[in-house]
Amino acid sequence: MLLLATMNLQARIDRYRERDFQQLEAEILVLIEESAAALFTAFPDQFILVGGATLVLFYESPRLSRDLDLLASPTQIPKPEEIEDVVRSSIQSIAETLGLGQLEFRKDIESPGFVKQWVLANHKALFSIDLTSIGGNVLEIHIVKKAIASAPEKIVATPSANYLLFQKCETFLNRRHVKARDAFDIHLLLTRGAHLDKNLQAQLEDVIAMKEIDQESIETRIQNINAKLCTVELRPVLPLAVFEELAKNEFDSIRRSLRVVLAHWLGKERQ
Repeated sequence: MLLLATMNLQARIDRYRERDFQQLEAEILVLIEESAAALFTAFPDQFILVGGATLVLFYESPRLSRDLDLLASPTQIPKPEEIEDVVRSSIQSIAETLGLGQLEFRKDIESPGFVKQWVLANHKALFSIDLTSIGGNVLEIHIVKKAIASAPEKIVATPSANYLLFQKCETFLNRRHVKARDAFDIHLLLTRGAHLDKNLQAQLEDVIAMKEIDQESIETRIQNINAKLCTVELRPVLPLAVFEELAKNEFDSIRRSLRVVLAHWLGKERQ
């Protein structure tokens, strides 16, 4: 049984290695998978998994994320100690199998609406668990159930690809200074078949109207996703082959994706 579990673990690591993640990165992603599965089992119907890890785990994003981001309603937030107990019991044996030794947990931020703690091995950070309290809710129609590592017993709740695209567009337009990672994630989601349906397009319309974002400022934001910014922000977090392919046309494929998803507000045809 132990041999079988070890072989299964290696197969999961190999799956990420085949996507050009480094060995330690692949191991961390498996630890994140197991942590997420354990938390959703221990605290059913309390969390929504969001953030970059969602894109890596379920949409084959090549952009490494070391954050396990969870949304929870204010009345259902577990204590940091409860989170630690669940995660430790689910991944300590895996960490030992991987030669990482005894895991440590360090509370980084604790406020009424946000808790961040790090999981460490040998005093080095592996990944963080970020728990955010939300006043409202992501509508049920935008939530989908996903299986971790194709295991039917390891189910988590996460926003749909379309809703993730909406969130990324909102973030891209709202930031004071644009980030290439937001633009890359939009590009990735479009290549995975995500789109803004009429409902989500209307929600984004409300955001744009409320923030008084005009066509010119949207175009400026897109132009600011230039080779210099992409090199600084994407080179450290993408596999070399993926980065070089994007760099061939100076990241124009990313800018084209932005123009596709924001076409309505650029005075062009809808998607």
